[in-house]
Amino acid sequence: MLKEKIRKIKANNLLFNILSNFIFKGLGIGISFISIPIMLKYLDKNNYGLWMLILSITNWIYTFDIGIGNGLKNRLAESLSKKNEREAKEYIATSYFFVTIISVVFFLFLYIILHSINLSKLLNIDYLNNNELNKILIINIGFVCINFIFSLCNNIFLGSQKAYLSSINSVLSQVLFFVFLLGLFYLKENSMVLLSLSYGLGIFLSHIILTSYYFYKNNSLLFEIKNISFTKTKNIFGIGLKIFLVQISGLIIFSTDNFIITKYTGIENVAVYNIVNKLFGIPLLIMSLITAPIWPAVTKAFYEGNKEWLENVLKKLQKIFYLLLVLTIIIIILGKSFVKIWTLNEINPSFSLIITCGLATLLTCFSNIYSTIIFGIGVSWNLVFIALFQAIINIVVSLIAIIYFDLGIIGVVLGTCFSMLTNIFILPKSLKIMIGKI
Repeated sequence: MLKEKIRKIKANNLLFNILSNFIFKGLGIGISFISIPIMLKYLDKNNYGLWMLILSITNWIYTFDIGIGNGLKNRLAESLSKKNEREAKEYIATSYFFVTIISVVFFLFLYIILHSINLSKLLNIDYLNNNELNKILIINIGFVCINFIFSLCNNIFLGSQKAYLSSINSVLSQVLFFVFLLGLFYLKENSMVLLSLSYGLGIFLSHIILTSYYFYKNNSLLFEIKNISFTKTKNIFGIGLKIFLVQISGLIIFSTDNFIITKYTGIENVAVYNIVNKLFGIPLLIMSLITAPIWPAVTKAFYEGNKEWLENVLKKLQKIFYLLLVLTIIIIILGKSFVKIWTLNEINPSFSLIITCGLATLLTCFSNIYSTIIFGIGVSWNLVFIALFQAIINIVVSLIAIIYFDLGIIGVVLGTCFSMLTNIFILPKSLKIMIGKI
């Protein structure tokens, strides 16, 4: 009976990917939650806040592929649905070529910039001199640029309808980093440099292992230099560039918060903000686990003209949102007590911060329902301009709330909420028009 159920789940590729995501990312959540108190003890509140800020800075690089990753994901899904492996190899090879060039240029550019400014003064960090901070950042940026290239494997997994490999990749990198972290903690080597090396190496090894496994199992897609096709550039960049601009806007909305908090309220408040956000990462993660494999499946359904399937998926995602609404309310109620226990009384957030973060979480989940399907079909320039406008509004409202109303961290989160409110009205209407045209 159990074997039969497992066989049916495997036969349903989308369901298999979603369930696999839950299992592996569930493990990832467990590792992450265990890691937080260890990290706080290893670094202290100030250095933990700095570490979160560094990750905010370096994670920006992952989005600067000018849409190549998302373009590859959509085009690969299209090519494989047409059973055109030659075209699929050309898309993969061309994407790796351009991402490698971007990565090298980006590292050289940031290396020069870091040696031209006083980052300690700019970020208002007084307990580290500029040379120490630069050294830590260069190590992190170096690893990010390397992993930037190899992380393209995740787009290949998703485009191939093998989202579970992306989940395994994420968990494996967390496991490797956790092992390295325990080693540093045991040896009492409290060093941001060693922590940076451990973090980057964990991700790098995971990418190498999963990429090798994928091409071993799918050797017909193993590409060569001769597969690089500049004629495919327009196809990759076309839809990818629009998605890239929308995602950059989202990154500005969420990642600039750490900069604003550091500059106007102090580095110690970054730790409080990020710990509370980690708590609300649970409903966001559940939503991403479900939507990640849906994106390429939407692309496939769109090219097949399967309007009924798209409408059915939308209805199911809307039902899931109501479940996440209940989960978010529970987190809001229990959040303050849980954070104190979880961080061993290191962090004690205000209830108002928890409420506003909960609201931002719900707005994000709601947006993800519609944006996932829209990204799978194709993004209009109107949505791109709206997203860019939201990013500007987020910064403006956050600064006004902090400088003129003295709302501190809460003001930054309110800026995020305010900028995303328009999604409630715009995204459902846009998606309805798109599906109606099929």
